[in-house]
Amino acid sequence: MDKLDIRPIPVESNISPEEFKEKYLLPQRPVVLQNFTDGWSAKENWTYENLKKMAGEHPVKLYGKWLDNEPTRIEMPPVKEVPFREYLEMLERDEKSDLRIFLFNLFKHCPELLKDFSFPNFSDHFLEDFPYLFFGAAGSDVRLHYDIDLSHVFITQFGGTKRITLFEQSESKYLYKLPFTTHSAVDMSNIDYDKYPAVKYAKGYQTDLKPGETLFMPSGIWHYIQYIDGSFSLSLRALADSSIDKLKGAYNVFVVRKLDEYLNKYYGNKWSDYKLKKAMERASEILQEREDERLRTS
Repeated sequence: MDKLDIRPIPVESNISPEEFKEKYLLPQRPVVLQNFTDGWSAKENWTYENLKKMAGEHPVKLYGKWLDNEPTRIEMPPVKEVPFREYLEMLERDEKSDLRIFLFNLFKHCPELLKDFSFPNFSDHFLEDFPYLFFGAAGSDVRLHYDIDLSHVFITQFGGTKRITLFEQSESKYLYKLPFTTHSAVDMSNIDYDKYPAVKYAKGYQTDLKPGETLFMPSGIWHYIQYIDGSFSLSLRALADSSIDKLKGAYNVFVVRKLDEYLNKYYGNKWSDYKLKKAMERASEILQEREDERLRTS
């Protein structure tokens, strides 16, 4: 990412809910919150050892590197299934691997964990029925994308550090967004600037999220996640404040995604090739517009 314009995400150590809403929620600006988890017993209780005791024999599906899947396809099949204990032990050893667990609702199996955290009044629209855990081994990453339902996300880190890079929606024109998806075609772990030259104009934010810290990711923000260490996080979602964004999110989930799944099923690689071609064409148009503007003003 050396060629990118990346700024640090601001950090707030003791912000009130009212100040947070004024400075970050309403203007939709990302921030690292160090007091979001005040009073959470999860910070002490959610150790690997305790999780193994509670759910170690539960089978979990593990997912590999997204580039090993067809990069323009969104659905990824799991690469293996193992007891949760086995995967947690790999994280404890900080073993390098691409293997991840995502959208894991451990609370269905261990509802007692729900008492270890709360929904602070930093938002009035938390989706309290949908807390999720995300686990990743050291060296794994999550492709650049934004969440399809356009919810706000409060992501709290446990166990280790992960690096999170964000881009606002205004940067989409540089990020090779695949049509009918909320995903980028670019491999952010090793950007090919010859293939994706527009990326170098994208301006973003970055933070190394530490245990106990919470990153607020506003509705529709692009995010790329790298697991520096084996670790996991809790994701609490909240509905977007804008009615338009709520409608767009619902449309993405129930119409756009279904259409993409249908076309992938029936047209396979032809549909994938079309999406990548359109992403490249749109970025080329943006580059040409920038060049035309430079010539006009030079």
